[in-house]
Amino acid sequence: MSYNNNQIREKLIDITNRGLQLKAIALNAGLDANDLSHFKNGRNCLKDSDIKLLSEYLDAVHIPQWIRVSPVKRKVTKLELLQKRMNK
Repeated sequence: MSYNNNQIREKLIDITNRGLQLKAIALNAGLDANDLSHFKNGRNCLKDSDIKLLSEYLDAVHIPQWIRVSPVKRKVTKLELLQKRMNK
């Protein structure tokens, strides 16, 4: 099976931008961190066997995305209303 280096590089960049450290990827995929860094920055290509390992690892990685929740205005309690009136 042939692997597309550019697609794998883009996926690697996307995953590192989401917060997974390159060193952790290298450790978990069984790759050299320096070689992986060079590959990520486009300065070097990985061996076919390393590309296969990296591709399989990146396919297995799932990083959950947090949904940003806008603040909800809560109702003022009767106690808070009373305290507000007393402070005036």
